[in-house]
Amino acid sequence: MLKHSLYATKILALLILFSYPLHAAQNTTDDWADDGWGDDEAVSPWKISGFIEGAYGHFTQNQTQINSLSESENLYSNSRSNSPLKEVRARINVNYSTLHFDITAKGELLFDQVLNNNKFLVRELNIQASPFDFLDIKIGKQVLTWGTADYLFINDLFPKDWQSFFSGRDDEYLKAPSNSVKTSWFINDYTLDVVWTPEFTEDNFIRGERFSFYSPQLQQQIAPESFTYQEPNDEQWFTRLSTTQQGVEYALYGYKGRWTTPEGINSSQLPYFPKMNSVGASIRAPLYKGLFNAEIVNYNSIENTEAYHSNTYFTPHSQQRFLIGYETELIKNVTLNTQYYVEHTKNYSQLANSYAYPEQLKDKNRQLLTARLTIRALQQTLVYSIFTFYSPTDHDGYLKSSISYRQDDHWLYSVGANIFWGKEDFTFFGQHQKNSNIWAKVRYQF
Repeated sequence: MLKHSLYATKILALLILFSYPLHAAQNTTDDWADDGWGDDEAVSPWKISGFIEGAYGHFTQNQTQINSLSESENLYSNSRSNSPLKEVRARINVNYSTLHFDITAKGELLFDQVLNNNKFLVRELNIQASPFDFLDIKIGKQVLTWGTADYLFINDLFPKDWQSFFSGRDDEYLKAPSNSVKTSWFINDYTLDVVWTPEFTEDNFIRGERFSFYSPQLQQQIAPESFTYQEPNDEQWFTRLSTTQQGVEYALYGYKGRWTTPEGINSSQLPYFPKMNSVGASIRAPLYKGLFNAEIVNYNSIENTEAYHSNTYFTPHSQQRFLIGYETELIKNVTLNTQYYVEHTKNYSQLANSYAYPEQLKDKNRQLLTARLTIRALQQTLVYSIFTFYSPTDHDGYLKSSISYRQDDHWLYSVGANIFWGKEDFTFFGQHQKNSNIWAKVRYQF
């Protein structure tokens, strides 16, 4: 970690060193234009904002006790809270902007009664500069995202917070921060983004303390009090080459790292994050009265080879993923977004022959349909949103709905629900049926 910190510090020093003379040289051409006689007030480089929010959620079903595999091992908790969301959050956003660089800081005090944990969180803390006309650099804790899909992330492998997503927190919190260095290179009509994360940042995945989940090893729903897994400490690389030609957006993606959730089981029977690389592409273009988008990606699960089998119990197989989507305004202030997604698992017969419970495997070509309906009323201060996931192959689904009302520039009220259903309790959404919940939030912004 120290090595990476020193490296980032050197980059930051060079960034400021290069950016200062370039901007200073650009400003010398304006020396005669500014004669000091202007009456305009100086604009402060500081911008400060924030909010205070209270949120409460409640499970729609009673949370049954989860028995442990062995009382002596004490691996699993036998108690659950009736609420997945019970918190007060205070956020402060600070931005300092100069001709040479921008500094962004977002910090939060979180009083979380579900986990009985009060803590200070750094959401963002980074510096950004443009040392050359063709280069932007951003260093520090930042929230990163790309791709074209709605709630489906196939080329976007930046960390996600699924506990926030399923509990009713604002959509902003679905995207988790990481300590990264991002460079954007501008070459004619093309932009090359390269992101380096020195230490692997996994998703905040479902692990038991807030929501239960299905364990294939134990063949039951569990809620671990402490979920033990093998943590990697290696780096991640993300790349994107994008351009817009005649109103059509094109992009190519690359990733080198690991699966962002613990998809594998090592020889010690611990979940871990197998190594994985990916290559993909996307397109977004106007079509008829709406916007069409498509993405494709190939996940290369490089540990699924004979060379690794002595060190692992199970590693995921390589996959190809594909989606198409379309968004249109049905009538004024009513928008519909639909998507079709396919997840193809390679060498499926080999996987089915080696898997302990082949009847619980997802289909070779798992399919998913989504639809989002958004209605805005009262001069767009009242927003209804309904998002539905449905898998015709898994026979399960997830309904995510919300109603929000903005009273004025300060007060915002929201209510909503996360409803899961499924034919089986081991499918992706089916395992969360007892995690269905309703929630309400009040936010004061300043």
